[in-house]
Amino acid sequence: MNKARVLYGNGNEYTVLLDGNEISAFLKGKLLHTTKRSHHPVCPGDFVRIDDSGSELVIAEVLPRVNKISRPANYGIRKEQVIAANIDCLFLVTSVYSPRLNTGFLDRILAYSNMQQIDTKIIVNKADYGTSGEEQEYIDGYRSVGYDVIETSVKEKVNIEKVVGLTKDRITAFVGNSGVGKSSLLNIIDPEISQKVKETSSYSLKGKHTTKQARLFRLMNGGYILDTPGIREFGMWNMDFEELKNFFPEIYRLSPECRYRNCLHTDEPGCAVFEAAENGDIPLFRYENYLKIFQTLYDNRNIYFKKDQ
Repeated sequence: MNKARVLYGNGNEYTVLLDGNEISAFLKGKLLHTTKRSHHPVCPGDFVRIDDSGSELVIAEVLPRVNKISRPANYGIRKEQVIAANIDCLFLVTSVYSPRLNTGFLDRILAYSNMQQIDTKIIVNKADYGTSGEEQEYIDGYRSVGYDVIETSVKEKVNIEKVVGLTKDRITAFVGNSGVGKSSLLNIIDPEISQKVKETSSYSLKGKHTTKQARLFRLMNGGYILDTPGIREFGMWNMDFEELKNFFPEIYRLSPECRYRNCLHTDEPGCAVFEAAENGDIPLFRYENYLKIFQTLYDNRNIYFKKDQ
């Protein structure tokens, strides 16, 4: 059997990349029912084994994933929808103008990508509009805890070559709220890909289920771009509220200094994290976002998280 990478698909038919060629393969038999907890067993980015012994190519096995981007399939139902797998790099795209930088959105995804061990860069687009003092404080805060923040301008071509270089020979997912300039970045990276993304988004309006479909697009530089209309909503599947502290680097580093070993850094006495946030030793906005995410995970613990049996 041959190894292939899934590019996109729906139902039981998928387009896979096999020996450099895009071909159709079909999902059949027991693989359709491998787990009661998964919305569907195959997603873009998956490596699969292809059985070519019959009249049509069949996906016989999904190989283990290095990482994945997931969300609950439907609110209130403990079933996982895996949007994409085996991502090399995640670009979190935000902007300093229409819309403004949203740290709550960024910190949810940063925590999730940290849990999945996905290399994540923050792209602050529309730098040509100028950066306010508050936004510069946010940018400096992310850099202070170890995140790579790339300030870009498509109009003035600021740091565009750096972004393009980071996509070379890698699987890169672009995530961002509407209006941050993701389409402009895609267009300058590879105009052909940008057009295909627009065609996919337009087509998605015609189908009942296609708006949830992710797709890998091949780039001229050997890399791939992952795009999906719903990717900006992903998270926080299988993240335990008690483990959230491990996915904020600055909080993880300070945790051993707390009075209690099992400190959750919410309202416990002798909390080194709370003290550091109060003293300005770690970004206060990050700690405030931590508390909000913690509360969301706690309130939805029976939806987002279930220990493997």
